[in-house]
Amino acid sequence: MRDGMTAEWLAALEAEGIRTAIIGFLDFKSDPVHLWTGWTAITPMGSGDIYLDNKTFEPIAEGVPIQIGENSFSYQGSDELSFALAVPQTTPDALIGASLDSSEYKGRKAILWRALMITPPDATTPAIWSFRRVRSGIMDKLSLTYDGQQRLFTLTIESHSASITNASASTYLDQPLFDPDDTSQAYAVSIANDPRVPGRLATGLK
Repeated sequence: MRDGMTAEWLAALEAEGIRTAIIGFLDFKSDPVHLWTGWTAITPMGSGDIYLDNKTFEPIAEGVPIQIGENSFSYQGSDELSFALAVPQTTPDALIGASLDSSEYKGRKAILWRALMITPPDATTPAIWSFRRVRSGIMDKLSLTYDGQQRLFTLTIESHSASITNASASTYLDQPLFDPDDTSQAYAVSIANDPRVPGRLATGLK
């Protein structure tokens, strides 16, 4: 799924009074950050997402999502997702630090949400937003570049299959370690050694 929020799409939506934003939680080793592309700090509540609710996300001076890659899924997992974000000259120190030291982000969690304004703010009531996760995964590549006109923050989140941990090498003999009351495997070795088990080589025993 390509969320399609290029600068042109954003301009068209805003012309109709519709505001959108990208919200991100980046679990950097030294300084985890909660950032979004809105214009003021926001603290979502009631979404049911523990990584979103009651967390304060600071603005990046209304940074503009330049490109969001394909967020594709299949029965085999998902492809990596890359997105690029224009950031101001006063880039948060955590982003600068991560761009200089890969240990700050490599193999650590990132979560992205799309935010859509449902009700605009007025003099007494803040705006009401709806949130939907775009991607949750492990950060793989990160860069901060400057082309003489704008700073560009680029992040790649690994495919889901790359996030799966290695097999634990546990066997049925380890079952009591996980559930001491589960005796279902107590006779597994005896059964496996029974010459009558289909596929087991005959030993001459009756």
